[in-house]
Amino acid sequence: MAAVVFLSVVEIAVVDVLLSAPWARVAALLAGLAVAYVTAGFAVALAACPHRLAAGRLTVSYGAAFRAEIPLGLLGEVTERRVMTGQSRTAELSDGVLSVPVMSATNVVLRLRGPARLEAGRVTGTVREIRIHAADPGAAVQAVRGALAAGPVPHPAPVAGGKPGGRVPGRLRWLRRGRWAGLGVLLAEVVLVATGVLDWRIAAGILAVTEGTLAALGLFFGAALVLRYRQLRRGGLGRRGAVGGAFFSLVPRPVAGAVRQELSVWAVLARAVTFRAEQGPGEVLLARPGPGRAGAAGAAGAVGGAAGAAALPAWLGTGPLVLAGALVLLYAAAVAAACAVAGRVRPHGVRGGCVVLRWGLHHTVEIPLAVVERAGVAGPAGQRSSGSCFVLPGRAARALVLHLGCPVDVPARMGVLRPVTTIAVPLPDPAAARTTLLNHPAPGEPR
Repeated sequence: MAAVVFLSVVEIAVVDVLLSAPWARVAALLAGLAVAYVTAGFAVALAACPHRLAAGRLTVSYGAAFRAEIPLGLLGEVTERRVMTGQSRTAELSDGVLSVPVMSATNVVLRLRGPARLEAGRVTGTVREIRIHAADPGAAVQAVRGALAAGPVPHPAPVAGGKPGGRVPGRLRWLRRGRWAGLGVLLAEVVLVATGVLDWRIAAGILAVTEGTLAALGLFFGAALVLRYRQLRRGGLGRRGAVGGAFFSLVPRPVAGAVRQELSVWAVLARAVTFRAEQGPGEVLLARPGPGRAGAAGAAGAVGGAAGAAALPAWLGTGPLVLAGALVLLYAAAVAAACAVAGRVRPHGVRGGCVVLRWGLHHTVEIPLAVVERAGVAGPAGQRSSGSCFVLPGRAARALVLHLGCPVDVPARMGVLRPVTTIAVPLPDPAAARTTLLNHPAPGEPR
């Protein structure tokens, strides 16, 4: 919503420069202000009427336009899953699914124990599943699960929608609105200079002001980074983990994901060159997964990309486009090489009473040994992903299968999490990995 309001203001300035007729400029100004006003009102309505947990009921709201109360006793399962919808109405009931999206998206799925009759204004019918949108879906899912386990909530507390209920421990909530300020200032700077709204001398002054603002923001976020780092250190994290956690908590989530992905490429290559594995202190490694066919193909692609990048300037000259193409090929070769060796430098292991599973360039899941009911070995038939089973990427013929006593969240598509009770880990020797896992003592037990 904030991005739409900001773009409406930028659009007013750009259209004012492009149009020459006074009446057209006034009409464009009124239209931009109307869009900004409606969008701001929409955002305020979502914040003022969030989804709530109160008195044993979950109230699903869409601003002041829709409201439905669902007794917690009807809910059987709650998961986090992003779904894009094409509906034009605020709330829609179709095939037993009640969808209440925001900006055509839902990210929390509530499954009922059985069909129930819903009567909420014009939306009536039998519902089996409810899909809503939450600003913080992870906190919303945990809050609903906690309410299902503990019973009715004694006091009303917002759960989802504009402001999720409950403070997330260790998060700097006061920085949620300010972390987009730097990108906003840069965008405004580019628009003002590129459109020629101001004389170059005044534009130079604008640049100085914006650069000064960015410098002030840099000091502000630097102080916040130090504060967050100290909080994480006091919480028991090491220096490297505290630095990473502090940095990623201060940048927008899409930017943090892109930076984490980029850093993981070079971290994997650095470990491969220095013959080191991603292994924590006191960690006992399970069987190392081999690169397999995908690793061999990635290695061949990396060699071919690097050779092409080196030969491109010699074949076509040293023009800017040729050099840019060579850099793109080199980067593609680096990514292919990282994907090819990631299986060897990021092995699975057991440490501190947890099973540590790693895959891809940076994905990691830690599963407490206390929730592992049993571990078995399965063939290809047991390596099929389902709603309750998660299969790690791999091409081994057999897999180590972990059956869990309670659900564990694992990454799904588009960055969301989903709970599973079975995890299959393809390994060259899953029987040896199972023996290592069973022989690992739990915390506090003698070796």
